Amino acid sequence: MPFLRSLNANKSQNKIKSTVNSLRTHLDVLFQTRPIKRVSSFTSWKLSASMTVEAAVVLPLFLFFIIQVMSAINMIGVQSRLGAALHQIGNKMAFSGYIHEKTSNNILPDALASVALTDVYAKNQVLNYAGRVYLDKSCIKSGSSGISFTGTSIMGNNDIIEIYISYYAKPLVTILSFDGIAMSQCYYGRAWTGYDVQSAVSNMDDNDPMVYVTETGTVYHTNHNCTYLNPSITSVNAGEISNSRNQSGGKYSPCERCARSNVQGTLYITSQGSSYHTSVTCPGLKRTIYTIPLSQAGGRRKCSKCG
Repeated sequence: MPFLRSLNANKSQNKIKSTVNSLRTHLDVLFQTRPIKRVSSFTSWKLSASMTVEAAVVLPLFLFFIIQVMSAINMIGVQSRLGAALHQIGNKMAFSGYIHEKTSNNILPDALASVALTDVYAKNQVLNYAGRVYLDKSCIKSGSSGISFTGTSIMGNNDIIEIYISYYAKPLVTILSFDGIAMSQCYYGRAWTGYDVQSAVSNMDDNDPMVYVTETGTVYHTNHNCTYLNPSITSVNAGEISNSRNQSGGKYSPCERCARSNVQGTLYITSQGSSYHTSVTCPGLKRTIYTIPLSQAGGRRKCSKCG
């Protein structure tokens, strides 16, 4: 039939065209007959060069910032370490101030036996506490030898202890003419020697003056420096205690607080006391002094030494 013949002919032609188009596409890909779009090599080189310039500028600034932060941390660490050393040594010297003043023959407890209230002692102890090796490797110019203690005053006016140090802290990297910072630290404290009550009460009513008493004392004192209020402590060997006598000629008996039977070694006595002690820190060797008006002295009698 003509109609069927025509339809079959059209199908055959379409199949041939599809095959030709597919073959042409494969040939174009295989032999790259069509033009391929390329990226300019000049643009690529320009982008790479721009990144190199930025890195050359930013990286040194970043490293400089990190170094300065490290320098600041190092300086703060050194300052904190020296501050702790000043605090500890200053307090130790302040605590030993009372014992140095009230004991004779340099009799000190073991913990304070090596304490000396001098500038040289303060310097050596502060440097040792902070660590000489650490300081020599720190940011301090010239290390531990670069720390000056000029201005230090030990047991000065009114028993003030002032430990003053100064040094030069240098950065990790010197910048132009800036090569460091001048730094200083100070410990300021007073030795534990009490205070001058006499001046505080000098303007009191003369008809009812202030006097000084102890908690268990039976007398009152008109002078706070009376030796009965501030006894001088002396050390003796345990084998000599039976031959020792106090100021009144009496023998010494064991202290109820610290002395036990069969005592040995070093004992501590006072010329006005009646007991011997095995510890220099025994409460029996201390005096808690109260300042009260004479009208409140009660039945206490007048001290025979200072009255």
